[in-house]
Amino acid sequence: MDGTIYRGDSPIPYAREFIEYLNENDRKYLLLTNCPGNTPGLLVEKLSRMGISVREDNILTSGQATASYLEKNYKGERVYLVGGEALEEELRKKGIDVTRELRGDGCDCVVVGYDKQFTYEKMTVASQLIAGGARFICTNGDLTIPHGETFVPHTGAISLSIEAASGVKPIVVGKPEKAMLDTAMELLGCRREDCCIIGDNLDTDISMGTRFNIQSFLVLTGVTNRDMAGQSVIRPSMIFENLLEVLRYESGDPRCGKCMS
Repeated sequence: MDGTIYRGDSPIPYAREFIEYLNENDRKYLLLTNCPGNTPGLLVEKLSRMGISVREDNILTSGQATASYLEKNYKGERVYLVGGEALEEELRKKGIDVTRELRGDGCDCVVVGYDKQFTYEKMTVASQLIAGGARFICTNGDLTIPHGETFVPHTGAISLSIEAASGVKPIVVGKPEKAMLDTAMELLGCRREDCCIIGDNLDTDISMGTRFNIQSFLVLTGVTNRDMAGQSVIRPSMIFENLLEVLRYESGDPRCGKCMS
């Protein structure tokens, strides 16, 4: 979403027109975000303020995907959570027993997400639980996210500190991992060969496409520019300047002159 549909609180040019096209032509789509810090409802409100109309079931967060992964694979296990309120809400929706108590007694699993209140004490409890045999699940591996003209640490940075202390690598759910893709395919009700991934990030969006043989379109409206794309070993199916060029390509418009294979 960030870098493809909006930047911070501002819509990216042609994002509204692109979503309108999908809605008007009854296309199945999901807006994926690796950030578990917002619920779909909050993201719908954010997009609405930008003039972009989507439903909650058009959004998939790494928090939702993590809750689905736990429900399918580790139902009934008690979770020690390092993360925000939105992630806790998604876990509880699936009937998962969640605690934030600093002792973490009786926890079978540690779930780590974006946590602005992350502390040494939380790292200690999580590391000790994992070293003692608890499962280690991480919503996403992003080390940083944009913040104005700079950046802030994200879930991956928190997770790495716990990994270093416990000596255990986590199971990562978000893009470009299979668990996120599996949840998306289930929600869309389609096969991988019927899908296209559109995104601005080679390491997450496009990597998920290349790893799992899904058509992938890179748009140059976010973190990746054309030089970076040319130097990367991660190769999208096509590269577009923006979502308007994707629309023109989709409709066979001859003005789609800035896209390249």
